[in-house]
Amino acid sequence: MSEPHTGHARSGHARVPYDTVGEGRGELFVHAGVADRRMWDPQFAEVPDGFRFVRIDLRGYGSCELGVTSFSNHDDAIAVLDHLHIDEAVVVGCSIGGGVAMDVALAAPDRVAGLVLIGTKSPGYEVEPYEPPQWPDLVEAFEAGDFTRVAELDAEIWVVGHGRTIDDVNRQVFDLVVEMDRGPTSIETRRVELTVPIHPPRAKRMDEVFERTLVVVGEHDLPDIKESAAHLAETLSHHELVVIPGAAHLPPLENPLEFNRILFGFLRGFLQP
Repeated sequence: MSEPHTGHARSGHARVPYDTVGEGRGELFVHAGVADRRMWDPQFAEVPDGFRFVRIDLRGYGSCELGVTSFSNHDDAIAVLDHLHIDEAVVVGCSIGGGVAMDVALAAPDRVAGLVLIGTKSPGYEVEPYEPPQWPDLVEAFEAGDFTRVAELDAEIWVVGHGRTIDDVNRQVFDLVVEMDRGPTSIETRRVELTVPIHPPRAKRMDEVFERTLVVVGEHDLPDIKESAAHLAETLSHHELVVIPGAAHLPPLENPLEFNRILFGFLRGFLQP
């Protein structure tokens, strides 16, 4: 496998950071809202032959500055594809990254061969919301400006998940999520204010998404996420939801062996004539 390369793509006033590794068909990875592009480390360490993996930091995450001007995440993602001369890619997104992946497919359908949506809600699908027990403490910590505590509680919600305890999870994964999440939580309000959603909204345009799709969720993700993801799988992939055991909201980090097996098998299907 070739050595990874790090660079930046210009998108409006921003320089969007990316890593790329491997040679062959380009595939784009978009991280979750409690992470940055480091969440894909286990995938970038095992790139299959024939593929070129690309991962980005969304604005306000990792090493991507938020800036002061409005932006659209899907425009930034497309700008990276343009910069790297990738005409078509499978876009792999986790949580809010899955929403970005769908927006890329809506904004530039000719650039998207397929979608992998992990822990992603089905746009427009109403489900009874589940409030995790950490939520009141998280709100209190956020209002107090204790963003380290916010990140710790986020990790309890999204890494520990539903139906298990912190003793059941990989502590290194837990600590990495706290590290990745601490900075973005401190600028969350401003990031939301600057983010321009796709228009018309994706909830009204799901019939425009025709790309081959794989929908994945962790066994211990929150109940409302799992129900919504199941609806998304039925809507877009017409296949059952793929459940990754031993994982909550971040299967690529929590159970990379099983996730990679599923992901790489799906991607290889695009190499068939």
